Amino acid sequence: MDTQSLVDYTLGRIRAGVAKAELKEELSALGWTEDEMEAAYREAVIALGAPVPNTGNRATLSRKASTVDVVINFFSFILLGIIATALGTLFFGIINRYFPDALDAANWYSASQTTSSIHYSIAALLIGFPLYYFAMRLWFRKFREDEGRTESKLSKWLTYLVLLVAAVTVVGDLIAIVFAMLQGEITTRFFLKALVILAIAGAIFGFYYLERRKIQYHVDISRSLFQNFGRSVSVVVALGILLGFFAGGSPATQRSVTLDQTRAGHLSSLAGCIEQYALSLGMLPASLGDLKQSSQYSYCVSYMKDPETGSAYEYRVVTPQKLQGTAQVGEFELCATFALAATDSTEMDTWQTGIWYAHDAGRVCQTVTAQIAAPVPGSVMIK
Repeated sequence: MDTQSLVDYTLGRIRAGVAKAELKEELSALGWTEDEMEAAYREAVIALGAPVPNTGNRATLSRKASTVDVVINFFSFILLGIIATALGTLFFGIINRYFPDALDAANWYSASQTTSSIHYSIAALLIGFPLYYFAMRLWFRKFREDEGRTESKLSKWLTYLVLLVAAVTVVGDLIAIVFAMLQGEITTRFFLKALVILAIAGAIFGFYYLERRKIQYHVDISRSLFQNFGRSVSVVVALGILLGFFAGGSPATQRSVTLDQTRAGHLSSLAGCIEQYALSLGMLPASLGDLKQSSQYSYCVSYMKDPETGSAYEYRVVTPQKLQGTAQVGEFELCATFALAATDSTEMDTWQTGIWYAHDAGRVCQTVTAQIAAPVPGSVMIK
């Protein structure tokens, strides 16, 4: 059957009162493509006397997707991946913060990495979600204003790929939940994370399922349904961002945390410099200026000042020299002013150990014992 015969057949079926959806099912079963059916239907409607706007060449009855349409659609899928990943990472970080696992202390997953992932996810959502929202509005508007427009094959394939990935994710997530329950290993933390994955994948599948029915199969789905769907997702994203600020801290709080960690690192390194000086020269430096005067310890100068105020850290000799066991030791004190308290292990990275990383807010001093003479040969040094 040639194209004109298809048009004639379509015209006859329309006159017989056959609905468009039923007609397309008949033709699809015979092997006609979506574009061919749309073109024939448009030609038949015109033959019935439907007015055609004078906006260009009508030789091809269905307007092909423009390059702009393809770019917008492809861009929206990239944004979808960014948003889905960011939203999942954000809620995972929030769950990790409020439902800590004892195993995290021995894991690579640290507090600063959790905070960084939360902040990065918030940034991705603040930029990506509005762009995706407006890209999809533009996408639907093009098909609403021009029902004869057809989409590219690339758009169809990408959409069905998204549907497939979302469906597989939902099924896999449900299997994981049931398996964990059967094993007796389900926890609040695990359940919440599984729920996050299920909600994100389910929302994506539901949205694009409706989008296919609306755009490709021309099912009459009310515009308000998509609008309400968009508003609901917007509320979830806004809620996630708000919780993220509570869990990860505001920019000002995070700046204070970073400065405190830098101070702690400075003090730890500076204490190491003083200990090396005492061990090498057999005496504690009278002041930090003694370290500056020695070329061997000139690198220690970078650890001597507060990163925010530029003021020198406080140093004083507590005990110049004393016998501890069989070793000669000295005691010195270093002080710094911290912005925030860091006494909870969940606020510190697993590698942040030692006396400097757990501290109160305000002025904090720590006394350090340094060996200033080698132990007597054959004896045992008591630490």
